[in-house]
Amino acid sequence: MRPLSSLEQLESKDNEGTESLAINNTRTNRLLTRLALATLGRFHKSDGVCTPISKNKIIKTDTRVHLTEAATMRFVAENTTIPVPKVHCAFVHKGRAFIVMERIQGQELAVAFKKLPKTDHHKVYAQLRSMLDELRALKPSEATGVESCVGGSVFEHRLPRCPPRFGPFATIQAFHLWLRDDFQPSDEVEQHTRTDSDWRDIEKMAAMQDGLWPPPVFTHGDLNPFNILVRGDKVVAIIDWELAGWYPNYWEYTSTWLGSYLRWPDWQDALHLFLDPFPEELEMDRTRYIWWGL
Repeated sequence: MRPLSSLEQLESKDNEGTESLAINNTRTNRLLTRLALATLGRFHKSDGVCTPISKNKIIKTDTRVHLTEAATMRFVAENTTIPVPKVHCAFVHKGRAFIVMERIQGQELAVAFKKLPKTDHHKVYAQLRSMLDELRALKPSEATGVESCVGGSVFEHRLPRCPPRFGPFATIQAFHLWLRDDFQPSDEVEQHTRTDSDWRDIEKMAAMQDGLWPPPVFTHGDLNPFNILVRGDKVVAIIDWELAGWYPNYWEYTSTWLGSYLRWPDWQDALHLFLDPFPEELEMDRTRYIWWGL
């Protein structure tokens, strides 16, 4: 195995102390998983960090993979009816997380939609609406801030200057302040002379971010047509939960909208069919995106 780069070494350290998140972490499972990856994995096409080892099982492993994702899938499976891959086992070996999970037999929505009639598109959107309503109906504890399902750090690969994992944050306001690098418009010496529209947008964004917010809602964080699997017009799984956690109520909508801006413009146009829109929050988040990045 090749030596880890400095970034990979940093990412692998994120799995230190996560033993409590392991699932079915037996010596036999650890040995069989690594053996299967080294043998059976060679006969299947790897998809990035995921390698199928049979028709029904897949292994997800990389320095970026974290056991929180396995805990999240179990959390969603135990508290909702949303179809997610079953986790067979999850553990850390030499700083690298391994998640052995069910390999769902289905087609990525991005591919399926090219052949499905428009009437079936709306059937899929209706199912997604029901699933996401159920996800958002989960109740956080009174002390929950912006954090993972187990109260720990979260991950967002699309944020610039972002460490491999960040948080948790005790409050939504603290999360917002972190997103804008602790910037406060009132601290700017020359702010009283700024009258341009960009500055007004920043002031409006900061005031809104620092205001009162309802409790966080559980959020997938990366809803895109490649993370939704279907068979025909039936949604059979939502996958890739590595970005999930408790976030502000608008985060699912705005992160999906901004994330699909260039890659899936048609998806962007359909968001209102399965997610409640947050137009004011979208403008707020657009300002953040322009000046601080997604």
